[in-house]
Amino acid sequence: MAMVKKEKELPDSLKELLKKEALRQMSKDTLDVFEIELFDWYVKETDILINEMLSSEQTYVKEQVELGDPEPNDSGLLAVEYYTKRIRYSHIIYLVSLLERCLEEACSMLISTLDLDVKLLNPIELKDSKWNKRRKFLERYGSVKLANNLWAEPEMLIRVRNYLVHENGSTAGLSDKGKKDLGEMPGLDIKGLEFRIEAEYIKHAFKSVRTFVRAIDKEIGAVIGRVIGQSEET
Repeated sequence: MAMVKKEKELPDSLKELLKKEALRQMSKDTLDVFEIELFDWYVKETDILINEMLSSEQTYVKEQVELGDPEPNDSGLLAVEYYTKRIRYSHIIYLVSLLERCLEEACSMLISTLDLDVKLLNPIELKDSKWNKRRKFLERYGSVKLANNLWAEPEMLIRVRNYLVHENGSTAGLSDKGKKDLGEMPGLDIKGLEFRIEAEYIKHAFKSVRTFVRAIDKEIGAVIGRVIGQSEET
């Protein structure tokens, strides 16, 4: 019977070299920088379009009034208002998707860097919302420590997203405390029957997301740097 030739294993020194190189390659941002900057550009472009549409419809209504029309046709203004609402709802939903992707990628990078079991993401004691579960995982296994205010702003954004997605923007289910908390956000009006989101809130939310992502990237980069440093010392 022919003997099966056993393949030679890579020497430990080469394995260690490959591991360090893999860690260096991994030491990147959780999100592509263009993902953040292009979204900023996209928001500015949609705001320009909304302002142009609004100005055009206001001019049209004004012309009707000046011509003596007692019941000017303002249906165009209603259409612009609806368009604006849907666009800004979509901005918020997308920003939250960026947050979730950032945390997913951060957890994956931590698992690979520290050779952790992916099942650690789903123990009973970490049973929670997807957002909080990822936060606890990063804090427990990566010693990722961010100031509470860095977590608070994204968490508020997620609350807004949930109302937009699950309640179609209705404010009917908001508690008094919820109304108070959300009412303090710049550019977020909840006094009517549904959320009214102004450009100011989108800018505020975008800034908080960008700050959060950069903080996470810095923390994960520090973990990878420590592991590379420890590897080089041995």
